[in-house]
Amino acid sequence: MTEHADQSVRPGDLLLLGVWFGLMTGLLEVLALGVQKLLFHRPFLKSPDVIWMAPFMAIVVFAILGVGVSVVARSLPGAVSLRVGVLLFSCLSFFSLLMTFPKLHHYAALALAAGLAVQTSRVVVAHRRRFYSLVNASMLAGIFTGRERRDDSLRSSDSPGISRRGVLVCAGSAVAGLALGSHGWRAVSRRAVPDVAASPGRRPNLLLIVLDTVRARNLSLHGYPRATMPCLADLAPTGTVFEQALSTAPWTLPSHASMFTGRWPHELSADYDVPLDGRYPTLAEFLAAHGYATAGFVANMRYCGYESGLQRGFRRYDDYGLSLGQFAASSNLVGTVASNLRLRWMVENDQHLNRKGAERVNDEALRWLSREGGKPFFIFVNYFDAHEPYLPPLPFDTRFGRPRQRGNHSPLHHWLWNPSMWDRHLSPEDVREETDAYDGALAYLDQQVSALLGEFERRGALENTVVVITSDHGEEFGEHRVFEHGYSLYLAALHVPLLVVLPGRVSAGKRVAAAVTLRDLPATVVDLLGGFKDSPFPGRSLARYWRGSNEERGEPLLSEVSRTRFHRPWFPASKGDMKSLVHRGMHFIRNGDATEELYDVSRDPWEQQDLARSNEGGEMLEECRAALDGMLGRRAS
Repeated sequence: MTEHADQSVRPGDLLLLGVWFGLMTGLLEVLALGVQKLLFHRPFLKSPDVIWMAPFMAIVVFAILGVGVSVVARSLPGAVSLRVGVLLFSCLSFFSLLMTFPKLHHYAALALAAGLAVQTSRVVVAHRRRFYSLVNASMLAGIFTGRERRDDSLRSSDSPGISRRGVLVCAGSAVAGLALGSHGWRAVSRRAVPDVAASPGRRPNLLLIVLDTVRARNLSLHGYPRATMPCLADLAPTGTVFEQALSTAPWTLPSHASMFTGRWPHELSADYDVPLDGRYPTLAEFLAAHGYATAGFVANMRYCGYESGLQRGFRRYDDYGLSLGQFAASSNLVGTVASNLRLRWMVENDQHLNRKGAERVNDEALRWLSREGGKPFFIFVNYFDAHEPYLPPLPFDTRFGRPRQRGNHSPLHHWLWNPSMWDRHLSPEDVREETDAYDGALAYLDQQVSALLGEFERRGALENTVVVITSDHGEEFGEHRVFEHGYSLYLAALHVPLLVVLPGRVSAGKRVAAAVTLRDLPATVVDLLGGFKDSPFPGRSLARYWRGSNEERGEPLLSEVSRTRFHRPWFPASKGDMKSLVHRGMHFIRNGDATEELYDVSRDPWEQQDLARSNEGGEMLEECRAALDGMLGRRAS
């Protein structure tokens, strides 16, 4: 038999080969993710539905390639040999699998995949019959087609082929089975939270709204000249506004972890790629154990999703969902290509593949509320619309200025995440464009918060409900050559809105000037809900500020951030772990390289004048050092 005959292949078999390679690639992707999670405790950072979405998307992508190759083979007989087909499919497969390892450069992965594909095609051509037998055996062709009804190509010893029905039926069955398994896993995980009967006498409900990445300085509630969030300003007369609320960390996971446990970040496990563990109880666990119906609806899926540890105690927790973007993000191959910054620059679209908008979060929360009854509820809502890239929908994209200059392209997004741009500077025009877009995102978010509260009120669900509206951290726009968040402990990254409403129990129209910490939220909530004698949460209830407390400057308030790797060397957190303390109107920062900064934020809120090396700041510097060392050396109480 000639070499050409050994490489001949039917056009239809090329499509079936594509489906087979796609299924095998998707299954191996899932296996690789599982091994990394089991052995190295590396999070998926993908929907739990990845176990069926990844194979499904791989089949789709490889089938599309298979159709193209088949068309060429039919149009130009002899142009596509078995070696060429296997080379294309295996190269795509190896590249997709190598993308499971995030530290491997894409070009290096492509070169390695091409080399492996060349060797694979040689082996397949040399052992053609065994390869076809492997394909058919892996698809259980004999079971699905029946021995007496096998494809003619299987009966011909000279022309081995692939069982069409075996490939298609097995691929479909595998994806369907994995989808059912994923659904079952979600159902079991939800039942892990015990259903406890509500105690006699209905306690108040709790609605906790976290506006991810909303800094207080850009809110009209705090004197910003633009009407970015008028809903909050209108709501303020019904409750208490804390004018100097500070997050315990400048990024999502440790900040939320503090809000849920009442602990400082250094007491908790929550960090980059490390979830919140079960050492301390969460607010949801505590309330669920006391008869509350608990539900969370989150849009920050990476740091608030099911792998974050924040979901503990919630009987219902909606994070990832079904969408075209979610399908794309679940595939290594599609996700890698679609997230390529050069491609995104060309198509002028920097939107996240699976971004979850506030409108959808509202729909999920309201659907759950309509089915829940008879128990007090704790609903946690996390919005992500103000997070970069700032891409507000129409008409909010032009609310405070011109629309973006190039579609949905964000100069800041590329400056942050494209290393080739790290030696460049954002122009004043770029910063203005980003600020206008950010403020537009706030206005859209305000509309959605208003819609959610309006629907709660229409249903009578606000009559006996503690409403807490805050943010997990702020945002920086170059005030100290730093942009976005998580890279410093300046007030722009820590100062957040905090509004608490409960008619009859929380003072209406009160504004608290004293600096407070979000670490005290669990203690505050348990105090407002009332009747609990076994609260596990440290800290002090903020209710003291509307119950007659005259304190203006209370205990020192701590914020922390871990070292940030792979970013600008001048970003403060690139130098090591950081701590800061707000105390008696001063803000003390201890950097990772042991340098210190001190600002009188009562007179210098933008922290432009460092007093750490001045005579004026000497005595206060010593006091702040001692206070910080004391807080880090003692247990929370």
